[in-house]
Amino acid sequence: MDSKLMKRSAMVFGAGVLALTAAVFSGVASQAKAQAASEQLMVRIAEVEIDPDQLEAYKAILAEEQEASVRLEPGVLMLHSVAIADNPTHIRLLEVYASRGAYEAHLKAPHFVKYKTSTEAMVKSLKLVPTTPILLCAKSKGRAGGKAICM
Repeated sequence: MDSKLMKRSAMVFGAGVLALTAAVFSGVASQAKAQAASEQLMVRIAEVEIDPDQLEAYKAILAEEQEASVRLEPGVLMLHSVAIADNPTHIRLLEVYASRGAYEAHLKAPHFVKYKTSTEAMVKSLKLVPTTPILLCAKSKGRAGGKAICM
């Protein structure tokens, strides 16, 4: 992975953590508020296989879409993407939405529609895995020494 893409990935991760913190925990949230918020979350994993000849183009489009989604959509709390270490064309996305409605709004967002149409020929397979969140934790302010925020 080149350094520019690594920096972009780190920025997207940091933005996701900050968006999660801001969206779910404005100010100091009580444990009861955190529990109520976790009951409404929609979390899923997308398993994507990309055409090897188009992998770099796909990653660039994905990074643009993830950043825009987290920045522009209040209901998109986190989007994380990783490649399987020994098979880099196999991408996994962890998606966290404030609610089912936030997820449905995300599917209609212009940047998501652009991503889907731009990558349609690049994607060899897609499996959407619904999940039940147990506990999601991140550091506040996205840095070492930050307070753990869990929902």
